[in-house]
Amino acid sequence: MDVLPDLPVSALDAALAPGGVRSVFQPIVELDTGRVVAYEALARGPEGPLQRPDQLFAAARSVGRLAELDEICRAAAFRGAVEQGLLAPLTVFVNVEPEILDSAPLDDLLAIAEGAPED
Repeated sequence: MDVLPDLPVSALDAALAPGGVRSVFQPIVELDTGRVVAYEALARGPEGPLQRPDQLFAAARSVGRLAELDEICRAAAFRGAVEQGLLAPLTVFVNVEPEILDSAPLDDLLAIAEGAPED
């Protein structure tokens, strides 16, 4: 999807500021029982033109800030999961943009995940 043509840079700056990105959590259920076995974290931008993830990621990509946005989304996912009580033994799936995999701090992410409270 094309980036919004009249989007001011300040809108992306606001989205990337603390609290600008949040996660919503989609349950993943076991089909046989209907039991929730995991959640997928889905990024949402602030209210406005960058609320939709396709617009948010396109805007960040267009100005070379995709890695920054991806890191912010991962942090929001972990923080949101803990705040909403999505703790072990539940699994939370967090997407990573393939374009930034070489620069993603995977060791840091594993340390954060391992340090999350279990109940």
